[in-house]
Amino acid sequence: MFEKFSKDNLIKIITAIIIASIALLSISILTDDNDSRRQIIDKNGGTESALCNILSEIKGVGSVNVMVEYDENDNVKGVIVTAEGANDPVVKNNLINGIATLYGIKVSDVVVFEKTKIN
Repeated sequence: MFEKFSKDNLIKIITAIIIASIALLSISILTDDNDSRRQIIDKNGGTESALCNILSEIKGVGSVNVMVEYDENDNVKGVIVTAEGANDPVVKNNLINGIATLYGIKVSDVVVFEKTKIN
């Protein structure tokens, strides 16, 4: 069945599935009526920890560090990410689009850098 698809098409399909999954997750979180939403949106590092755990599970990302900057109204203003796999343009794009979708911010408000691997 997959012999009809080229490698590029499979990568595009997988990328679309990952982005759609993150979008569905963010919609689920943002429309949740109970108090679990407060556990994800906080200024004490919970947001960053949860986001690091999720992002590090994406294929090719590797180890991740995240910093989320909030404005005076507790809205996300910008995100900076370091990831081992960020040298791969597909991985970098997945990270940027996933975070922008999750927080409802512009992709220009998300900056991703390659993380130095510690041996």
